[in-house]
Amino acid sequence: MRRLTALLVAVLLTACVPELDTSTRAESVIGTYQLRSYGGRPLPTQTSSDEEGTTELLGGELKIASDKSWTETRTYRYTQTGTVQQYTFGSAGSWVFLREGADMQFNDKVLGYQFTGTAAGGSVTLSLNDGYTLVYSR
Repeated sequence: MRRLTALLVAVLLTACVPELDTSTRAESVIGTYQLRSYGGRPLPTQTSSDEEGTTELLGGELKIASDKSWTETRTYRYTQTGTVQQYTFGSAGSWVFLREGADMQFNDKVLGYQFTGTAAGGSVTLSLNDGYTLVYSR
């Protein structure tokens, strides 16, 4: 009877852990992700356009490391009067979980600002300071 009671207590305590699922654990978010959407639009997508030219986001990669660091690269295409240029933007910094669960804070050491993200189910959604979201997945 004591063993049964102990087993039931252990099961109940385990069920009360405030974690979304195992994909929100720090060791589960470590890895490389590919950029899938920008501002709710699938890639490639136009990010700006004016009389000077058009900029499109073609792709990107986010690497989250176990030492609490991250790197990100994004590839853009700029078209101006028939001339096409492709360039890559990169950034890096550190990350932490804000609380139990999937919410993360990213500190950008290159550009000197912070933004938040959510990691769960094999994807990371970044909420940038300009109001846009980036969705990365494995």
